[in-house]
Amino acid sequence: MRRRVSLASAVLGATLLAGGAALPAHAAPTATWQPTGEYYSTASRCWADEDYYLSASNVYDYDCRKSGRLWKGMVYAD
Repeated sequence: MRRRVSLASAVLGATLLAGGAALPAHAAPTATWQPTGEYYSTASRCWADEDYYLSASNVYDYDCRKSGRLWKGMVYAD
């Protein structure tokens, strides 16, 4: 019984290791947060453009940040 558990643990560990080795390309360390150049009067309007920016192939994340009385769009891109 112990031998089967050890073998199963080894197989599971190898599977997890193999999955971890195949990280997506967007995890590259060259990506940085960059402003979109767009400013909005409300946060909801800023978030409404999220899908537009995320549709670009080099954009991995989108955020809206407070900038004075306005909200600015930021993308995590390379």
